[in-house]
Amino acid sequence: MRLSYILLLLVGFVVMAEAHPHVFADVSVKAVFSQDAFTGVQNRWTFDEVYSAAMFASADENGDGKITGNEIDEVKRLVLDPLQQSGYFNYVTVESKFAPAQKIEGFSATMKNGKLVLDFKVAYSIPATSEYTMLVIVVSDQTNYIQMTTDMENADVDAPDGLDVEFFPDEVRGLTLFRAFRSDTEGLFLRFKK
Repeated sequence: MRLSYILLLLVGFVVMAEAHPHVFADVSVKAVFSQDAFTGVQNRWTFDEVYSAAMFASADENGDGKITGNEIDEVKRLVLDPLQQSGYFNYVTVESKFAPAQKIEGFSATMKNGKLVLDFKVAYSIPATSEYTMLVIVVSDQTNYIQMTTDMENADVDAPDGLDVEFFPDEVRGLTLFRAFRSDTEGLFLRFKK
């Protein structure tokens, strides 16, 4: 009886250890629109110092203390390419379906105050119509390997004057498509029309 209790405790500790994040990132987002469509989510990920130092050591091949040229591509390959299957942790719902992320645009990687900062747009193509289209944008790692603190309170929208866009941040708790997400996950709720 005591041995099975100890084994149960050990299994519990192993599971808890696996559930803890290993990387931390502060995230900001901006919803981007063209004249006719929602075109993507502009992301800025600022990583913790430990992860940043390790990534910088891997990427700075020429030892000049900067991330330049091919080193930027290497950071993208190491950090974002493995996330392609999960939409780069960008989740956009249109009405009641997840929209597929198309590609990464405008990727840059820099070091600021000892932290790795990634800027990139995850491209989507969701046309505007004369009726409101409802979107919810969430940036989150559901594996909890990266603890992403997404600042939805300061999320922004870049839209031309010809589009009517309304938005506000809120928790996604209770939304069917987001039931697998942590209960404190926030999203950016939008509606837009021509």
